[in-house]
Amino acid sequence: MDSVSAALATLRGVPPWGWGCGILGAIFLGWLLGRMGGGSRSVRRPVRSDGDVSALRDLKSTAARLEAENTALSNFFLLLPDFTKEINSHMERRAIAPLLTKISERLFAPGQVLLFLLDERVDTLILHQQRGLAEDVKLGFQVKLGEGRIGWVAQHKVPMDTNDFIREMRQSGASLDVPAHFRFKTELCAPMVHEGRVSGVISVGGITKHYKYEKTLLNLIADLGSIALHNNALFSQVQEMANSDGLTKLFNKRFFMSRLSDEILKAEKGHYPFSLFIFDLDHFKHYNDTQGHQAGDEVLKFTGQILRDMVRPDDTPARYGGEEFIVILPQTPKDGAMVAAERIRARVAEHPYANRESQPLKIVSLSGGVATFPDDGRNGPDLIAAADAALYRAKQAGRNRVLRAETKYFSDGSEDAYYNVNNG
Repeated sequence: MDSVSAALATLRGVPPWGWGCGILGAIFLGWLLGRMGGGSRSVRRPVRSDGDVSALRDLKSTAARLEAENTALSNFFLLLPDFTKEINSHMERRAIAPLLTKISERLFAPGQVLLFLLDERVDTLILHQQRGLAEDVKLGFQVKLGEGRIGWVAQHKVPMDTNDFIREMRQSGASLDVPAHFRFKTELCAPMVHEGRVSGVISVGGITKHYKYEKTLLNLIADLGSIALHNNALFSQVQEMANSDGLTKLFNKRFFMSRLSDEILKAEKGHYPFSLFIFDLDHFKHYNDTQGHQAGDEVLKFTGQILRDMVRPDDTPARYGGEEFIVILPQTPKDGAMVAAERIRARVAEHPYANRESQPLKIVSLSGGVATFPDDGRNGPDLIAAADAALYRAKQAGRNRVLRAETKYFSDGSEDAYYNVNNG
């Protein structure tokens, strides 16, 4: 009690201004402690578990993948309108493979793209287009149906990825890894099939952009390619029917005249000669009258076949009318054309046509004439007239022979040098 009384006595002795300072100090201390406590609470952060961090990382990865897929698919669908427009037109066959390769590259960003087309004559896939393949593997590389992964896809007509190939080898024991194909990175492969018929195979490897439905996407590209190839084949058939003679399968006169105009323009631009060889079958009316028109048609068919077999790939053989035939021989001076024409004449004379001995010459023979640009004419009608005049002279000389046109235009030799002509 004495200590308490002493303390109270001391407090009573404190002046009023001392009490005021003490109260203010207490208030300031309380405010300061409050600020310190509030600040410590504001810097606290919730602590995430490892599972939450992993889930967030996966979510970000999925979002990035979906964004990449969306960009690639957008590019793919931007290409589709132009591609479908082209495949519905008369796209050239050689342009189809590069276009399919371009779309595959845009979509998958692969290290390698291979495009094979089927040669139905030998049931063999031929490499027509490639990206990322070693230089020692050339275009034209052949793969048999059923050979390796690419041949297997073509034979079974189903798209496959790496897992499918591994599963197939385990289940069936098939050997799909062929040593000759060790440079092929076949991660994804799809056949080009139209109406049950395979026309080729697309293979991609070293893929940097994967998709959930990537097999379906590559199969869609392959289907578009097969439609393009089918349309091209139909267009070629129609074009061939329009440009060819139905009986002899040679070009018809309309197409020949168009090609002759083109050849004159090319010869003028390139400064080289070309020749025409025109001929008809001797005493053909006699053969028709004695053997019948059906037998006469057979003679025309065989003659057309002989002509197709003996001309070069760049030559243009045509049925000019009736029993008359004509050939454009590009970059061929008159001497060379005479050699080619004589070979055709000899082959016709040797051919065992039915009842040929009934003919006045005891064989089916031809008479022909050769004319050369620019010596014998500088336009189509003049060249044909010059060759036809030579044919007429061959008839008068006894038939079964080929004569050269008599030169219509004369020069001092400078033109011969200009056109690289040496006719002798």
